[in-house]
Amino acid sequence: MRIGFFGGTFNPPHNGHLRLAEVWRERLALDHFLIVPTGTSPHKTPADVPGGMRLAMCRLAAQEAGEWLEVSDFEVRRAGRSYSVITLSALHEQYPDSDIYMVMGADMFVTLETWYDFERLKTLATFCTMPRNGISAQELEAYAHHLAGVGCRGIVADVPPMDISSSEIRERVRCSLPIDDLVPPGVARYIETHGLYRELTV
Repeated sequence: MRIGFFGGTFNPPHNGHLRLAEVWRERLALDHFLIVPTGTSPHKTPADVPGGMRLAMCRLAAQEAGEWLEVSDFEVRRAGRSYSVITLSALHEQYPDSDIYMVMGADMFVTLETWYDFERLKTLATFCTMPRNGISAQELEAYAHHLAGVGCRGIVADVPPMDISSSEIRERVRCSLPIDDLVPPGVARYIETHGLYRELTV
């Protein structure tokens, strides 16, 4: 089985996240794709929207995609920081003999060697990314080549991403601007119902 794994704060999840999952699902012929919202991220300031609410929004977003896309509560349930090596190890226990493809942003991809327990991490997945945030496909390909030299598998897809960010959505909500074209309808309703992002968030 070939499994996609996409972790992040998802604060909130948006249409760009869903498109990214679909691109990699098709490109890698994945059988299953997991979105895994973090509990406490080791890379970012803790989100001020609780994990349970971000998890609920991810589940609403996933309903737009179909049965191939699943949301896992593993990191939200787990106490402590959400290190990918722990989550990937758990996935291998849950799906033995599967190939796991971890999808990540370009900025995260080029820092992989600094991640917690990289020596074990690199054995657990193939790491997948695409150009974004001013990091070109050429730069990513060069880093993927470097990673191959230290025994870490990387794949770069030269696909233009949707120009959407969670921070932009939070700012638009704070300014009472529409977000209907940026997030799935269920996520928009959840944000409105729970009054999220009315104050500037992290």
